[in-house]
Amino acid sequence: MTRSNFVFVLHRASERVVASVGALALTTLMLMSVNTQAAAPTTSPNGLKPGVTNLVPTVTIEVVDEAPSQPGVR
Repeated sequence: MTRSNFVFVLHRASERVVASVGALALTTLMLMSVNTQAAAPTTSPNGLKPGVTNLVPTVTIEVVDEAPSQPGVR
């Protein structure tokens, strides 16, 4: 007993539709369960405000003394 090509294509299409609907349902449930208050501004205790400090490293260049007292330095 063999299936016709048309029945096989319909079966594969229905599998993909069911998988897509399931993925959309899971995505919707996940989005509904997320705390939507995260984007709302809140007041912090003691009136503290978050801040950012940019730390930039500095480099000091020293002149090398090429005196004969330091023969291994070049």
